[in-house]
Parts: sequence; structure tokens; C-alpha cells
Amino acid sequence: MSAPLERIQRVRNSVLPSQTTPEQRFWRAYKTPLLVKEHGAISHINFCPSGTHDFVVTSGARVQIFSARTRQVIRTIARFKDTAYSGEFRPDGKLLVAGDATGLIQVFDTKSRSILLTLNPTNQATHVTVFHPKTLTTLLSGSDDQTLRLWDITSSEPTSVFKSHTDYIRAASFLSPASDNVVTGCYDGFIRIFDPRVPNEPTLSLSHGAPVEATLPLTGTTVLSAGGPSVKVWDLVAGKMVKDLGNFQKTVTSLHVGGSSGSPSGANAVLAGGLDGHVKVFDTTSWEVKFGWKFGDAVLTTAISPDQKHFVTGLTSGVLSIRTRKTDPRVKQGVKQNKSGNFARMIRGADYKGENEHQILIDDERRSRRKKLRLFERHLNAFRWREALDAAFAPGMAPELTVTVLDELKRRGKVRISLAGRDEGQLEPLVKWAVRNIDDFRNVEVVADWMACVADMYGSVIEKSPVLEDLVSELQRKLTRQVEIAREARRLEGMLEMLIQSH
Repeated sequence: MSAPLERIQRVRNSVLPSQTTPEQRFWRAYKTPLLVKEHGAISHINFCPSGTHDFVVTSGARVQIFSARTRQVIRTIARFKDTAYSGEFRPDGKLLVAGDATGLIQVFDTKSRSILLTLNPTNQATHVTVFHPKTLTTLLSGSDDQTLRLWDITSSEPTSVFKSHTDYIRAASFLSPASDNVVTGCYDGFIRIFDPRVPNEPTLSLSHGAPVEATLPLTGTTVLSAGGPSVKVWDLVAGKMVKDLGNFQKTVTSLHVGGSSGSPSGANAVLAGGLDGHVKVFDTTSWEVKFGWKFGDAVLTTAISPDQKHFVTGLTSGVLSIRTRKTDPRVKQGVKQNKSGNFARMIRGADYKGENEHQILIDDERRSRRKKLRLFERHLNAFRWREALDAAFAPGMAPELTVTVLDELKRRGKVRISLAGRDEGQLEPLVKWAVRNIDDFRNVEVVADWMACVADMYGSVIEKSPVLEDLVSELQRKLTRQVEIAREARRLEGMLEMLIQSH
């Protein structure tokens, strides 16, 4: 009695390292871009820290509030006499503040769009307005009159005034939610730390070396500043720069914290956009670029929603780019829902097959045992070696199955028999496969064995065939390049060993 024929075991290649990191896959998930054309350059974007995380866009002489759910405009505030600047939500989302080119500061109700407070501290443009992250009645403003002001919105007079700047103020924010200290960036090239308890004079001044466009406090002791084609990281305790990120070709205009506990990088990501059209993601542990986007125009501002769902960028051309990351569905798709009890009772016994029920089960088990053989398996079982080799290069054949056939023919000692009696057209698929796979170290041994037999058996045919000769020449060039790469790797390995031993 003959034994059952065992199926050929498929070759399982070793798993190569992933070509993308978890951080890259996270940032790459921001797809489905929505482009909105505004009348003027997009100067500022801010997400509401609470609620549904709607975002406000400042462009031209108006401020627009976009819905985070529909990505459409839900409210437009156009009560400005000139260009509006720095539209910002209050942390609770109930109020909105913005300045304009006439120096006016206005506080709006986000629901009714009515003006609740108007401040007119100067006749020069107010480019910075921001609420305190904890104290809801505290407001910060910076103007082109080189003056920084702290306000209590319950009164019309500033509580603190700082006049130490010597040029336009373009960036200002509170250093941390737990304090009233303020960090500013000025066109005189300095970033300054102010304490409201110390009148007028800054507690710390640091030279950026170029007009400062943006500042970003990471912690109470670490601040980033952007100006010129670089971003600098400052340690406020030591009072010195710890890192200079010169990854841009033109002026960096925007900084934003891009990580959260929901992202693979935790809270260790910072986004920086510049006039070269690039927005780059930096890892705050190594300060290396982890990802980036290229836009068709200069980037003025960029922001990411607190829930990591939307990534919004504003360009000088007036184009607003809204990218959304797909989130997991709340209800799993394809899961069969349980029917009601009445329905179950109604269909009870509908699938009963009578006396044939057990026979059907036995037949189903027998059918499940029968597995359809692949074409190359049928050829190998019938000892048709040439046809098995041809089937290995059939269209749609998985790379692992091709290697499986070649290994099986080699194991059975049928390499020369399967190659015998072939012409130029029948050899071409094998040689093309060898050229494509010589770069993969997992297939080098298989390629070498088969191509050695081809060269031995069909050397004269290759010399007379321009197509095969070109393929063999390409194979030789690739092989030479791989040998050079291996030698260079050995040299680098030796250098590293010497360095390790010297230390």
C-alpha cells in the first residue's frame, strides 16, 4: 500500500527589518487633505484646548472658526478695520481674542460673535494676543510699539507693562501653566523671560542671532526659538543654548508641540514650519528629524489638534491645508449582531437536513481534507521537471514560491534536467529573476547555483543573444556593486572595532 504524498513545504524567508518606524507610520496617517482658499495669507491657527477642539484661522481682516467634526466654517468674525492677527481661544473655549494692524485688541464671545471687550493700548499693530492657560482672566499682548502688556480682562488698564524690547514683538507666550512668567521673541534677535513681579526688566535675555519669529516653551526650563533658517533649544537654568537645529533653507516661521500620550513618540515631538515650504517633525529626545511634509508655498503657521486628529497648515498664498488622521471605528465593522428572541424562535429548525444531515457533515470533512495542489506541485509529482521550472516564473507567482520550486529541483538533483533543451526565450525568465533578486542576500545562494549551471550549459547561446548578454552584464554589475558594499562594510567594522578597543 503506497504512502500518502506529502506536499512541498513552502520556503519561509527571514523577516527583514521594517522600512518605516512607528513614528513615521503615525505621521503618515494624516491623509485626506482638504484645501481651503482664503482671501489673504494665513497668519495664525489655534485649536481650542477643550470641547470638540474646533480651530480658529486668522486670515486677512477676519477670523474664522472651523468645526473639528466637519472641517467646515461654522462662524466668521469680520469686525476688524484692518488685517487681523493672532486669533486665540481661551482655554475653556468660550472666548476668543485677536489683535489687528490698528493696535486694537478685541475679545469675542465664540457663540454669539459679540464683542465683549475692546482694548486700544497703541496705534501700532498688535501681532500677539494669548490667554493664560490657567488664569482665565489674564491676557497677554505684544505690539509693534516694542511693548509687552499683561491684562486683566475685568479692567481696561494693563496690570504689567514691559518696555525692554528694541524692535517689533512677534512671539510671546506664558512660560508654564503654573506661573505668570512670560517668554517673548523680538526682531532685535533676543528672547526674553519676564516675571510680572519684577517691573520692566527681563529676568533673562538670550541672543538668538536673528529676528525671532516664534517661541515655544516645552517645560518650565526649556524653550525653543525660531528665527532665520534655524531653531534653537535653550536651557533656562543654565542660561545657554543646548541645540541648534539648522534643517531649513529659509526662515522658520512656526513652532508647535506635535506629540501627546496618544502618539508613538509620546509627548516628544515638535513641528517646525518655514518659508521653504517644509514642515518637519523633531524628536525632542534626540532632536532628529523623524518626518516631514512639503507644501507648494511658504508656510506661515501650523498646528495639530490636542486629540491628534487634525493637522492644519497655513500658507502665504492663502491656502489652508487640513489633514485628518483616520481613527479606529467605534463599532467593529462586519460583526454580526444578535437577533431578537422572536426572530430566533421563528427560524428555529430551518437548517435541519433530515436523515442526510450526518452524511453531509462527513462529506464536508472529506472535502476539507482535499487541498488543491498548485500547478508546480502537480508537475513535480508527475516528474515533469521542465514544466515545473516554467511554472515557477508564471505571472502572479509569489517570490517565496519561486524560491521553493528552485530549491526543490535542486534538492532532487534535477537542475540540469529542467534546464536542458532550452532556447533564448525560455532562458530569459530565469535570468531576469536572477537580476532582480541578486540584491537580496536571502536569495544569493539560489541565484549563484542556478546561474552557474546556465553559464556552463548555455555559454555559447548567451554570447549569440543580445538580450541574454545584456542581462548577464547587468547581473555582473550588480554583483560587483554588492561585493564593493561588503568590502566597505568590513572596513567600517574594522574602524569601529579599533575605536571600541581604544576606549
